[in-house]
Amino acid sequence: MFRVLPIILTLLIAAPLGAAEPDVLVGAYYFSGWWEEQPNKYTTSHIDWRDHYPGRIATLGEYNDQPTMNREIRAAADHSVHFFQFLWYFQGRKTVEEHQDKLNAGINLFISSPDNDRLHFTVEFVNQPPFGIYEDKDWEASCREWVKLMNHPRYLRLGGKPVFKIHSLDAFRQQNASDNAKVASRLKKLRDIAKSQNAGDLIISAGVMTAAVPKPDDCEMYDFLTTYMDVPNLRPSVHPYPYKDLIAQAQNAWKLYGEKSSKPYVPCVPVGWDPRPWKDTRPSFSEPTDDEWFAALASVKHAMDKSPNLAIPISPGRSQKMILIYAWNEFGEGGILAPTQGNRSMPLHILKRVFPPEE
Repeated sequence: MFRVLPIILTLLIAAPLGAAEPDVLVGAYYFSGWWEEQPNKYTTSHIDWRDHYPGRIATLGEYNDQPTMNREIRAAADHSVHFFQFLWYFQGRKTVEEHQDKLNAGINLFISSPDNDRLHFTVEFVNQPPFGIYEDKDWEASCREWVKLMNHPRYLRLGGKPVFKIHSLDAFRQQNASDNAKVASRLKKLRDIAKSQNAGDLIISAGVMTAAVPKPDDCEMYDFLTTYMDVPNLRPSVHPYPYKDLIAQAQNAWKLYGEKSSKPYVPCVPVGWDPRPWKDTRPSFSEPTDDEWFAALASVKHAMDKSPNLAIPISPGRSQKMILIYAWNEFGEGGILAPTQGNRSMPLHILKRVFPPEE
């Protein structure tokens, strides 16, 4: 059985001095799209969908503000979450949507929180249209902004190296003329700026879909691969499909990438998918029961123990197991780890059972 070799993290991850290092790092994707001003993400066709989906109302706070962030950090840290992976959106095109600048508010709220010593954070550049970056000057400016965040003492580092993600490998190739040399050049620019600004070497990942493994040439410039979210290709249905169909696709991806990928893969574990509040026509799935969520987390733990490729390389012969949960607060899409009126903190309580804090 594969066992992770001991590593030294430059920063202790969500643990007090002297605590044991985590065998598995647990991260949760964080979407900062919940502002109070209208229009906002709680309205679809000018109707507040919370009236029809009251179970999705967050009990720690419904909007991205400082008190809510403080409560979220405490709740996450108390239930075995080690870091938030914040979705970051390029702000160079100001006509994309009203209030789009608020999409990056969560990072600033985290940095401003008096409780941030309990958790770490990292950045995921969401390059899906219309937020792609095409101009060299915009790329360099964004790199400098990311590197500034990487130098924050709570930024997630493994083996002293900041961890960063490009949301979509395929979209990034398209935004760089489908030219791997240009992709590599862009990433080299980011790495060079990080070194020049004393952030050091980086660990860069890219987001992939679950049905097929990318060609080695397309992912050679990344350190590891992972997935934000992928949905089974099922016919639209008035009623949600069972959660077992959703988690089965993720489990198949863990096996596929564990066996076939030329790059290491960090498993994504979906806690749900039901985008009906946003009038998304893709198939939806029931929320997991207590037993189903427990089984999902137990199965990813088993998959990582079985496959050495399901871990992040730190240095030759040294790796760190990690999972990314979709998501902390995708209330509109139904990926919800945060406590709500409907789940009553069940996903967090089960997470803590399967991945108990280190003594």
